[in-house]
Amino acid sequence: MSNKQVSRGRRSSRKKPPETKINYGKGRQLAYAVKNAVDDHYSRVSHYNTRATHKQRAEAFVQFCKFHGVKDARYIDREFVLSFGQYVRQRIEGEFQWPDGTVDGQVSVAYAHNLISTMNVIMRAFRGDNVLKISGKEVLGVCRKSVRTREIQADVVDAKDAADRAIVAGFERGSAVILLARAWGMRVREAILQDLDRMMREIEKYGEAAILEGCKGGRRSRDRTIRANEFRMEALRFAIEVRPAGSKNLLSETDTVKRFLLREINPCRLILKRAGVPTFQELRAGFAQDVYEEILEGPSPLKQPIRDKILDRIARAEVSRQLGHNRISVASSYIGGTRHAA
Repeated sequence: MSNKQVSRGRRSSRKKPPETKINYGKGRQLAYAVKNAVDDHYSRVSHYNTRATHKQRAEAFVQFCKFHGVKDARYIDREFVLSFGQYVRQRIEGEFQWPDGTVDGQVSVAYAHNLISTMNVIMRAFRGDNVLKISGKEVLGVCRKSVRTREIQADVVDAKDAADRAIVAGFERGSAVILLARAWGMRVREAILQDLDRMMREIEKYGEAAILEGCKGGRRSRDRTIRANEFRMEALRFAIEVRPAGSKNLLSETDTVKRFLLREINPCRLILKRAGVPTFQELRAGFAQDVYEEILEGPSPLKQPIRDKILDRIARAEVSRQLGHNRISVASSYIGGTRHAA
């Protein structure tokens, strides 16, 4: 073999570092590369909901790049991400029209912050650092509003109606998730992965059960215990009844959370809406309102102004605890703000 052939072979075996490849080696098409970067950043075997949410929101950033002729993420700099922030800010104020006549609709303050957050995640996933991270508060000029003002559309009757509709449609395990979310305040992932046998044992022994499996961010805390009542027991027994044989939760041996979401949960989203419940999140809001009103023995701030500030704070702390949040302020996004009676 000649020296020329040897050197040629050596050159072909070398791999270029990611920063020298288009879109940092994540793919030649920016939209495809963004999805790959997000998957690699969070790992492809976990954080399914988080990845799906960022990919959906990423469409706005990808379109922004497209309209500005940017096809390679390596050429995105701080000036460019700040200009994206200004674009999002304009969409808070009203529709945004591109030179070719394309119109992007107005967005809420909360969603605008989410778009900035997703852009930060995308660039961190590409670059491996936070050099291009921008502050949503600074670039948008307005804080995220997280105080709920509209009344909750997820009473127990509506939840049971949705669960019945899901059973008729052949989604028994999806029906169980609906009931667990409304009765126990579980997130969808928590309802899917919760150890139902453990919960039943704890209830039989203590009259209450902890929400441990599938919690957001992997947070497992015995502090999040919820006392059983008739409706909660009804939901738990039904989930145990419809779970796959030999399983401690709602997944079968061959199931994954992703497959369960696609086959059981997604069809149930439409069923929920037909029953008058906007989202699964609304079921948690209904649970939160129950907790609050039980403590105050009266209506939530969404229905009338607060009359007892001390009890209000106690109730908010309990709502946050039972929903699995560390901050009391989070309760406002479920049961409304602190309007006081005159």
